[in-house]
Amino acid sequence: MNSGRIEIMKFKAILTAILTLAFAASALAQKAEPVKPAKLPTVNEVLDKYVKAIGGRDAIQKPKTRVTTGTMELVPMNLKGTFEAYSAPDSKSFTKMTIDGVGDLLEGSDGKTAWAINPIQGSREKTGGELAQSKLTNDFYRDARLEKLFPKMTLKGIEKVGEKDAYVIVAEAEGAPAETWYFDTQSGLLVRSDVTAFAPEGNQAMTFFYEDHRTVDGILMPFRVRTQTPSFTIILTSTEVKHGAPIDDTKFARPKQ
Repeated sequence: MNSGRIEIMKFKAILTAILTLAFAASALAQKAEPVKPAKLPTVNEVLDKYVKAIGGRDAIQKPKTRVTTGTMELVPMNLKGTFEAYSAPDSKSFTKMTIDGVGDLLEGSDGKTAWAINPIQGSREKTGGELAQSKLTNDFYRDARLEKLFPKMTLKGIEKVGEKDAYVIVAEAEGAPAETWYFDTQSGLLVRSDVTAFAPEGNQAMTFFYEDHRTVDGILMPFRVRTQTPSFTIILTSTEVKHGAPIDDTKFARPKQ
């Protein structure tokens, strides 16, 4: 297999995983280093502080739909494009990413089934662990339901994320790989997460950094998500987030081929 073919395979796996994980909600800018822990809070205390920091449960659970638009950049391949994402309760989602020189990449879920369409792989339905991961990632009220979605959580200690100390929680849910979350000890915000994303070509380690938080309808949200993999960095920058816009359920259905 020549080097060009190898790079294409890497590119396929990463783009497939990104569309599933980049919206709900990266080699590292700075490697996380252990910090000698003081007295640690409980998992519930860390999560409660996080929920309060982003606006509280009432604010999180008030919207019925969300529409996000923005731009994307894939480094070091120097690829740029735009994205639009639609989401609603019951893990309903639809994402369209248009990449210059590549075309449109589509992903969606009607809450029961999940699917992906792109110029490289064509159309396919997600099953098994990939489907379970899609439902977890796209849960509309995920931030207020972490304890229910991930029955097993362990607080591992404190690590550095950039210049910030962060509580590290490993969360596990049935049928999906564990996720590791990093919550700023001061602000309470989620600043990083480590995820093993399912993809047809094989599982892909991904690290997400959440930046440029802004308040939309009482909810503090990251407008910049920087995703790092061993080979690429993907930067998604939201330009607009709208709540309450009507979205027809047909938006989430898999298009007929």
